[in-house]
Amino acid sequence: MSEAVDTPDIRTLLSAIRALVGEVHPRWKNLHFTPDTHLEKELGLDSMARVELCTRLESSFNMKLDETAVASATTPNNLLRVILERHALETGRTPDVPGTARNGIDDSQLLMGSFGEPGQTENDASNHSPGEWLYALYGWFILVLVSLPTWILVVLAPFESWRRKLAHIGARGLFALTFTPFRVTGQEYLDPDEPHIIVANHASYLDGFIVTAALDIPIHFIVKGELARIAPLRILLQRFGVEFVDRFNGQKGASDVRRITLKSQNGQTIVFFPEGTFTTFEGLQPFRMGAFVTAARARVPVTPVAIRGARSIVRGSNWFPSRGQIEVTIRPPIVPSGEGWQVALDLRDAARAEIARYCGEPDLVEGEADETGKQS
Repeated sequence: MSEAVDTPDIRTLLSAIRALVGEVHPRWKNLHFTPDTHLEKELGLDSMARVELCTRLESSFNMKLDETAVASATTPNNLLRVILERHALETGRTPDVPGTARNGIDDSQLLMGSFGEPGQTENDASNHSPGEWLYALYGWFILVLVSLPTWILVVLAPFESWRRKLAHIGARGLFALTFTPFRVTGQEYLDPDEPHIIVANHASYLDGFIVTAALDIPIHFIVKGELARIAPLRILLQRFGVEFVDRFNGQKGASDVRRITLKSQNGQTIVFFPEGTFTTFEGLQPFRMGAFVTAARARVPVTPVAIRGARSIVRGSNWFPSRGQIEVTIRPPIVPSGEGWQVALDLRDAARAEIARYCGEPDLVEGEADETGKQS
């Protein structure tokens, strides 16, 4: 790249961020943000979106940026410092790095993000009836009764097909023994001989069990790297060929996507929870881009899977299980039309619309209820 001449400014940087947030979260266009707003947690720019942002900033400022430095920048101000330091290195000038970059900024022209406000809080355990307490204790007993032998059998099983089948039977058994009605529709859309990128909404700690029980095909989960710190869980998940990913490191996230893309191209079906996490309150969160960038690059269809009812059984960090029923709706695969960023955005929007229609919860981005009568 040729030498940059004009000093990079906060307005150009914020304009680039505004444009990208507007693409990733179109309904946020009339909200605000400041140069100190967190790119990941408040604006929803995940690792893949930040890789795209880096590419656009290199073009806007006509310079090559340090990917590691960009990945570690958490706010526009941090990012501006990285850009100014690079500009100084290319021009031989002393870097003029501001402590803050708010002067002259009209906040009404900017954006700010939030993933919604809690509409519902956890139940107070003291309000539960004796019958609810009995069911909760019984549920925990069944979880231990099913999980321990399943863990042992899966860890010791020599073949992946055996491990997958044992886990499928164990998950099915958990719901049967806890008298939880479990209904799956749309299984005809999953060809076990063809790779898919499966994306499902994430509402509860039960979601891994639910997907394992619902999908009797070879699958590989993508899970947050924090779970690898829990030794018994890490051992179990590694036996399934699970991929651990870093949700907050942009450079590591890009490397993760390349690795997972290769697995998908080699014929593996990958399961993502693109919300990245779940909360106590109801609602479909914004989707991270990793699953959809992977699908576009690998030219593999995205298959939406909507889980309904999990949050009412185990809500957020409340470990008091309640009676409920589970519905899993598998929708037709969505085939990517190419490999670019816009293709990934289109895949994200199409898959999210299908999940929003069937998950039974309000859409926290669109802010609208669907035809099934969800609350708005």
